[in-house]
Amino acid sequence: MERRSSSFVPDSDEIAELQARADAGDQNAAGRLGELLAKSGDLEGALRVWARAYGDCHLWATTKRLAEMKAEDGDLQAAVQTWLFSDVVWQNPEGLRQDYLATLDADERRELEDDDPEDWAFIEEEQLTLRLAERGDEAAIAKLRAQAEAGYPAGAIHLAWCEEHWRRSKDATARPRSPLEE
Repeated sequence: MERRSSSFVPDSDEIAELQARADAGDQNAAGRLGELLAKSGDLEGALRVWARAYGDCHLWATTKRLAEMKAEDGDLQAAVQTWLFSDVVWQNPEGLRQDYLATLDADERRELEDDDPEDWAFIEEEQLTLRLAERGDEAAIAKLRAQAEAGYPAGAIHLAWCEEHWRRSKDATARPRSPLEE
């Protein structure tokens, strides 16, 4: 399942140095290491590095769980994108984005620095709730119901989507009832 790209080969000395620093607990080094692995096509390696470096921190628990679920669904690229757009990787002072920004003139840099993901934690939380609800997680479904009842349009839309997803996923075999069917 691991995909590799022959178009980019990271410097082996840099990889070794970053790995040593990451193993010693340097999260910035781990962030860059993950980016380099992902860029070279080692998506599974990148996911392992990020999960190990950031996964135990409560601040990144949603990011980790969402990336894990996307990987479980077989979409490693989406799992990698989840980490790449998380604040911890996006804002990493040693990250590839910072390298790119350093090549720009001051006006171009200012324009792109203002182009951060808008409240990514909120977006990730919504994505995680929706994925959990699609899988029949009662707490996630209750959250969507509460949002819908409170007049939050996205909650109602997500709840309707999950109900449709659950109906479509039913097959001829006896399945346990979904909490969506209550």
